[in-house]
Amino acid sequence: MTPTSASPSLDAASTEGTERWTPRLVAVLVALIWPTQLLAAAGILGANATASVAQSFRTTHVAWFGLTVVLISTMLTPFVMKLGDRYGKKRLMLAMTALGVLGDVIAAMAGSFWLLLVGRAVAGCYGPFAALSFPAVRDIFPARLVKPASAVLGSSVGLVALAAPFLAGWLVDGWGYEGVMWFLAAASAVGFALIALLVPQTPRHDHRPGFDWLGGLILGGGLTAVVYAVGQGESWGWGDVRTLGWLTAGLAALVVFFFVERSNAHPILELKVLSRRPVALVLVTGGLAQSVAYTMPSMAILLALYPHIPGVSAGLGWTAQHNAVVSVSWNVVMFGAGIIASRLLRTIDARLLWWTGLALMGAGYGLVGFFHADETQLVLTSCLANLGAGLVVAGAPVLVVGVVSKNEQGMGSGMLNMLINFFGAIVTALSFAALATHSTVVDGTAFYQDGGYAWLFWTGALLTALTLAISLFIPPLRDPAQADAAPATSS
Repeated sequence: MTPTSASPSLDAASTEGTERWTPRLVAVLVALIWPTQLLAAAGILGANATASVAQSFRTTHVAWFGLTVVLISTMLTPFVMKLGDRYGKKRLMLAMTALGVLGDVIAAMAGSFWLLLVGRAVAGCYGPFAALSFPAVRDIFPARLVKPASAVLGSSVGLVALAAPFLAGWLVDGWGYEGVMWFLAAASAVGFALIALLVPQTPRHDHRPGFDWLGGLILGGGLTAVVYAVGQGESWGWGDVRTLGWLTAGLAALVVFFFVERSNAHPILELKVLSRRPVALVLVTGGLAQSVAYTMPSMAILLALYPHIPGVSAGLGWTAQHNAVVSVSWNVVMFGAGIIASRLLRTIDARLLWWTGLALMGAGYGLVGFFHADETQLVLTSCLANLGAGLVVAGAPVLVVGVVSKNEQGMGSGMLNMLINFFGAIVTALSFAALATHSTVVDGTAFYQDGGYAWLFWTGALLTALTLAISLFIPPLRDPAQADAAPATSS
């Protein structure tokens, strides 16, 4: 695809309705939201299907059911963000979504655990989709609508969190893990059709010859090794030679990557861009804050579903259905906060909403640590936390838009996606470490006491406070129209 061939579609999208929302632009946004947030739904559905997988295949290695997707996604992200700039994002979106369908079908029909993991690995090729969808908004939408469209695309995860627990219970109870896999295959096929029919072609931002395959392998492999080590550290032990070996190998690969890229004429990552202070601050804080916003609710499920055994386990002992009903309140708040943010971002400095979101999220999780004994306490404190989380997930992509040019958007969004995976593994490990401070092991199973749950949420609050402190140094952002008119400069 050449830039010329893409121009008519993009020009029409940009001028239609004199930069106002039109039915066509709404349809394009829906077509991007569906496959992007399907990834979040897949995470929730997959977590609920894990027990069914373990029982069906009688395996003690069921952790690989989820870990395989994360590792493949992390490995491929550097290539995805560069190939999207090289060949246009729509083509790559269609290829990735098709692989998602194929992988889920293989997993649904698998007759053995290893074949199931093959299917999950193929489906993992769909994992870096967000590294394309957010830059596509920058390419397709009029400059005035880039910030609100990005905010809606990010905050729509609240709708997924609202519906996915109910859907998961229905699918797993009725059809086991196979039901989840067939649903994901069908939903991915719908995503493929939406992209093919509604999303216009996007321009190429990289016309240079050659491709930095070596840099991509070193970066993707290094990050994947670190994520794997952190993910396995809790079960292996942090001092285990396997944990230390994978961690050392991953960190060494990242060091080698920087030296390789400095001498490469066409690097897979422009280190000069990443070294700019505004870009570095936005990517680090955006990745860390979103990892907290996504990890804390999933960890809170342990509090809800673990049994209540005095002196042994301080879980609430809820059923999955009851937890889904109670969580409706704070997930609605999260989505509503994102929608409100998308409107406010037209006139308000994105940093103000970002700082406000972090302050509310940190305060909310701090209060959850103190008050989590029943439905009323959890609803009140979690609604406050998710009010902040809604502003955070809506604001993060807008911050990226404000510090990179259109040609750099793919790299910025791709790096943010990688850092969410990277920090997500670290936040999860820290969360389990916090739970373990007050735990009891009975017949090989760890049960967590009230102090452990308190420190779990306080860990989220402390990480959010750290993110807020770093975020205060983010300089003023540029409007998309200004950023697209000239390359960003160092600050």
